[in-house]
Amino acid sequence: MEMLLIFGFTALLAYVNGANDIGKPVASLAGSNVAEAKHAVLWGTVWTVAGGFASILWGGAMVQTFANGLLGGASAGFALVLAVVGGAMLWVLAANRLGLPVSTTHALLGSAVGAALISRGVHGLDYAVLADKALLPLLVSPLVAIAVCWCLLLAARWVSSKVPAWRPGCCAHEDWQRDPFVCAAQPRQSSRLARRLWIGLHWLSSGITSFARALNDTPKIAAFLILTLAFAPSGLSLSPPSVIAAVTVAMGLGSLIGGYRVLSLLSNGITRLDHRTGLFANASTAALVLAASPLGLPVSTTHVATGSLMGVRLARDAAPNGADALKMVLLGWVVTFPSAAVLSAAGYYAIRLTGV
Repeated sequence: MEMLLIFGFTALLAYVNGANDIGKPVASLAGSNVAEAKHAVLWGTVWTVAGGFASILWGGAMVQTFANGLLGGASAGFALVLAVVGGAMLWVLAANRLGLPVSTTHALLGSAVGAALISRGVHGLDYAVLADKALLPLLVSPLVAIAVCWCLLLAARWVSSKVPAWRPGCCAHEDWQRDPFVCAAQPRQSSRLARRLWIGLHWLSSGITSFARALNDTPKIAAFLILTLAFAPSGLSLSPPSVIAAVTVAMGLGSLIGGYRVLSLLSNGITRLDHRTGLFANASTAALVLAASPLGLPVSTTHVATGSLMGVRLARDAAPNGADALKMVLLGWVVTFPSAAVLSAAGYYAIRLTGV
């Protein structure tokens, strides 16, 4: 019964993770009118599934961070793992229904802290591991993303001079966003080649960001089910690769089916995007997440991607406005950790009362 509940909660968490996170790496495609939302989501889903399966080979360090580093390995017990997964799942599910982009990493950390505090007390947490392996990367990564994206954009301004600017009467602004070279007075072969290369790089950067997100997130979610195998009945045989594969499939389904609500918010709500800014925002996000994954550092793709978009705003000196979606993102950052902690603590208390 306990294993069935943990398996079900883990699958639901993977599903809502896909639904909430798929919009972040493909937001630049939709926001710059390069692709329709359905095509952007499909593209991101394909790369998400690829990243999830790749984590079978490269996600071992992340599994260790979450399964052993945070919860203490096999000493955790069914009730604690169930409360952690359930608390994170409920919060991400609620956020997705509200269209609020939140971090599953942040939710899992808050959930782990809440359940551990109610079950073990204030001395039952390994604060060194929590700070070094979780909270520090989570706090620093968006700041690094802002700086990296800002520097990339400033360094790439000379590239922008090669891209024709939009002129009134040249073409529709939406057409220019899709293909800035339509405004060239006499398109040359080199211009057409540069256009294809630019658009191709934008698509590729979005795909690699989706890949990096799944590579970093899939082992975090799978870690809790893998952990329970250590104290499951000996007759139950389920290998870690098969667990990661199942989580990947659930994440892919969530991405494909439920990924549109958050995509709508991120694609235009934080900053206006075009080919150049979308490409560099994706490149910054993918580089940081890919660098963190083999080290077992659970950075949040949500925070990193949003940091990259903020770097775009900073490079443009763009002022906030009344419809600014950034305040919704920041609200998600603030409330996710305590909300998931409260849900998991309440869940653990309920589990102990019912004797599940």
